[in-house]
Amino acid sequence: MGGARYDHDPVRLRLIHQLIHQSASAAPVPSGAILWRTCLREVAFLTEGTDSPDSEDRDDANAPVLTDAEAYTLLLEIVCGLRSPLVGETEVQAQFKAFLASLDRWRDAPLLRLGQRVLADAKVIRERHLQGFGAHSYGSLVARHVPEGRRIILVGTGALAAEVAGSLASTRHTIDRWGRRPVDDRHVYHLLSTARDRPVESVDPATLVIAAPASQSDLLAVAACYSQLREIIDMRASDERSAFAEDAHVTTLDDLFVEARSGSTGPVSRLSAARRDISSLGQAYGRREELHPFGWDDLCA
Repeated sequence: MGGARYDHDPVRLRLIHQLIHQSASAAPVPSGAILWRTCLREVAFLTEGTDSPDSEDRDDANAPVLTDAEAYTLLLEIVCGLRSPLVGETEVQAQFKAFLASLDRWRDAPLLRLGQRVLADAKVIRERHLQGFGAHSYGSLVARHVPEGRRIILVGTGALAAEVAGSLASTRHTIDRWGRRPVDDRHVYHLLSTARDRPVESVDPATLVIAAPASQSDLLAVAACYSQLREIIDMRASDERSAFAEDAHVTTLDDLFVEARSGSTGPVSRLSAARRDISSLGQAYGRREELHPFGWDDLCA
């Protein structure tokens, strides 16, 4: 039961000072940064051990280094879904929680404390301003594209796939789950690594929903298990997508965003009020930083 406790060793703790926000894979992030990546964005938390971000490989005009109040405000806006194509959606908050859960309890303690503060503030903002926003969840948008009774081939085991499965659970669909690791639920489940062995040979009309990164070879092997593949709903980022030879209609994540934006997202005044409160929270952190000169670690202690 022995071992070093990183929180008692300030040299080994990765203190958080700055962040960079950019679209997914837009540019290399500095070595040593702690990276939170979603299908749409990358947030790189710069630490004491991070290399200087002033590199010729970066386009600093598009992805500036943010600090203090500006950094906290941006992070809170992202987690509240205000920087998402589906304004007010909650999927990004679930992804942020999963990111925090993946961190080292001791070495990354400063970022964990910061993250918990962001989640607490996000809860207040949602309760105060964003009730009813995000009604166009990713799962509900997918459900609109799946005819009743259609067999669903769902690739993914994370929060996005769980949301899709939850939205389809109340409908009369058979859902085959595919992923890299087993999960304990009531759906039929297969590992992507077994797809070439044809664990399923279905002749039912089917819709393939890609809700996680997956290789083209794995996806083609999965698709080959279903002789009547009619639609493909590809929820991966644009730089992760690949073409399918199957004669099936493809709906992309961009298509779902366009559909969501065509509907009502709620009063603009509520969004403005949410952003004002978030800005005030960011400014409050900036003022506290003046009294706590040791970075976000001291700020959130």
